[in-house]
Amino acid sequence: MPSKKAKQAAFTVAVSTVEDGSGAVALKVYVAMAPDAATALLAVQAVAPPEAAFELSGTLSDRLAARLKLRAGEVRPI
Repeated sequence: MPSKKAKQAAFTVAVSTVEDGSGAVALKVYVAMAPDAATALLAVQAVAPPEAAFELSGTLSDRLAARLKLRAGEVRPI
């Protein structure tokens, strides 16, 4: 019997960085399709600048994730 795929959820992760010239804080929000929050944070850390600070913001509904056509393992800025 084939094993079931793990349920994926769309986690939102806030990424803040300090801009070099002005010293202002830049904030971006990414969405990551992952089975759990820790995996989502690791996926976003892989695509964001290394000096950035990360914070889990929440989740998107399954319906919204489907409308955005998010796939398992995908990370995208929103």
